[in-house]
Amino acid sequence: MNKTDQLGDLLFNINKEIKTKIERDLKPYGIGMGQLQILMLFYANPHKTFSQNEISTTLNVDKGNISRSVVKLVEHDYIMRHSESLREYQLAKKGIEFKSELMSKFIKLNNIMTLDLDSKELNQVILTLKKIALNLEEK
Repeated sequence: MNKTDQLGDLLFNINKEIKTKIERDLKPYGIGMGQLQILMLFYANPHKTFSQNEISTTLNVDKGNISRSVVKLVEHDYIMRHSESLREYQLAKKGIEFKSELMSKFIKLNNIMTLDLDSKELNQVILTLKKIALNLEEK
């Protein structure tokens, strides 16, 4: 196995572990990774409303998946239809309140991932991963 195979395998396995841990943490709240993406979009733009088309375009996810995820988020009261437009959605009170709990789960996961890394090692990992991400975006 050459170095690029090892790197690809390592990145794949890290991604798989992170996804598994996040899905496990989200399960009690009735949401999954698809709904998480949408919530994160709303958290990044807390005062904005979004249509399903805008969500689909922004996240680069097909409209069918967005539609199913939006229905689930509405059913669980994380988002709601905007009062002035039935085609647009906004964060609901429960969704706003959920943010701090969700962020604490991400902080805990980050602490697990960076356990036993000193600041120099962590900075090098971040720099290297940024370079890899940039290389992938350019190709």
